[in-house]
Amino acid sequence: MRLVKADIKNFRKLKDCSLSFSSDQTILVGANNSGKTSAMKVLKLFLKNESSNEGFKYTDFTFDNWVELNKKAQCWFDKTVVMNPEEELQEWKNFFA
Repeated sequence: MRLVKADIKNFRKLKDCSLSFSSDQTILVGANNSGKTSAMKVLKLFLKNESSNEGFKYTDFTFDNWVELNKKAQCWFDKTVVMNPEEELQEWKNFFA
């Protein structure tokens, strides 16, 4: 299987990014602090080996989303808010769509 394209949303500086990969080699070019390392990091995390201890951290989410993420986290501690797993998954999908 060959990776042809990757869409990255809300990861570090990459609010909404699309990478296309050639069949031979792909080179990321950009100014300093433009997201090249972040793109490689998220690909590494997504394609990681099961035995790796490395995972996503809260600081990996785009800063613009922290207010909304904190609201969602507060619901986890509120015993009056009950959501079935399907509803919760759909809510997260809407957030990252």
